[in-house]
Amino acid sequence: MKTSETGAVVSLIFILSSQCSAILTGNYEHITDNPVFGCRWIGGISPGVVCVCRDDVEEMYITKKSISSYDTSSIEIQCKSVRFGPESISEMRNLRNIKLKSIQTLNFDEHSLKWYGYRDVDHHDEPYDISTPSLQIEIENSTIGTISSYTFEGRINKIRFDGVTVENLSPFAFNSLRQTQEIVLRNVELQNAREQAFKKFSTENFELNGVKSPIITSRFLFNVTVYNSFKITNCDFDTVRPGGFIVFNPRSFQVTDTKINHLDAEAFKVTTRGDILFRSNTFNVINDGAFLGIDLNSDETVLEATISFDSNVFTKLTRDSLTVNENFRSKFSNLYINESCDCKSIDHNIKDTEFYSEIKCLHENEFVTVKEFKTNKCSIIQSYSTVIVIVVVVFTLCLIIGTVLVMYYRRVYLSKKYGSEKGTKKGNLSMIVPDGRTYRETELHVIVERADLLTTDL
Repeated sequence: MKTSETGAVVSLIFILSSQCSAILTGNYEHITDNPVFGCRWIGGISPGVVCVCRDDVEEMYITKKSISSYDTSSIEIQCKSVRFGPESISEMRNLRNIKLKSIQTLNFDEHSLKWYGYRDVDHHDEPYDISTPSLQIEIENSTIGTISSYTFEGRINKIRFDGVTVENLSPFAFNSLRQTQEIVLRNVELQNAREQAFKKFSTENFELNGVKSPIITSRFLFNVTVYNSFKITNCDFDTVRPGGFIVFNPRSFQVTDTKINHLDAEAFKVTTRGDILFRSNTFNVINDGAFLGIDLNSDETVLEATISFDSNVFTKLTRDSLTVNENFRSKFSNLYINESCDCKSIDHNIKDTEFYSEIKCLHENEFVTVKEFKTNKCSIIQSYSTVIVIVVVVFTLCLIIGTVLVMYYRRVYLSKKYGSEKGTKKGNLSMIVPDGRTYRETELHVIVERADLLTTDL
């Protein structure tokens, strides 16, 4: 009896859970028909759908058939949890806008936002044409668990993230984009961004504004062509690996108000058609040649291009820290070293560099040029104190060694060669005279006789 009653209870629970699941997620032709998602249609000729989910909805899962394919021009979703399945919007030919906001958990499967519109042919060399139908995607104030590979693909005109946290950004997440005019990441935290996250597409403008990431891996942006402007503004990167940004042909390239803790050699592999500006940035550790990967596309540039470093803060500079490509005219102004002025603080190896006169250090809580400080505060003795100490030490050692050698020569070497004066007889002279085939010592005795004056009378 007990066994049969238990089985009945389990069956009842299963039936009830299935019915609840059907109410929440299924048994509707489209999710827009399910009241728990709070979807409503707006507009007339070009209708759009706005969905504001109830709090008890666990997840809105959008698949290929979840939303009407041919009569939807815009989608706006505000739910606690949303997942886009593979090719969930690929058949929505009239779709032009997607807006996702205030989503606590947002996930994208592979090819989930793939969209080519009416023209299915994938033209890799497709030029930008404002008349070509394309899609705009905006994500605001949301947390994205995973952006899988090939999530953003096809004719997507604008991609904007604002106030977004991305936990996992997979390789090729942004790949093979067409008709792209603008990509903007504003106030975005990339917790785990993989290499080649942005790969092989072209856009008119690319902007990273307020982006925070512990590491920009090598080839984070890989073979991305930017025709107009490439900007990195107000960002915070702990480490930028070599070739972190591989970008071609922007008309202007700017890095401003950005903090980079460790900048590896050739971190920026950017080939430009115009001027480059680094302004109001903070660099703690800069490897030699960090900016040497920036090049100029001489074939498409008529005027002289300038690379400018203005009002940047550094922890340390070496001779090759700010080495740039010879194709640019370099301009340096207000290079701040974040340490107190000291007569020994600045490496003498950079005294002959082009930017030495623009280096400033802290003196009495104010920045002053190193050249001015050394001229006014450092005497010649202070400036060359290390050299003077070395010279004095070397001179003292030479003097001591010379004195020891002289004493040894006089007291030991000469004594052994000519003998000591103590053992000689008084009044005798010793000479060494060769005698026959051997040398023998012959002692000569010199007798001195004295003759007195005669006193006899003759």
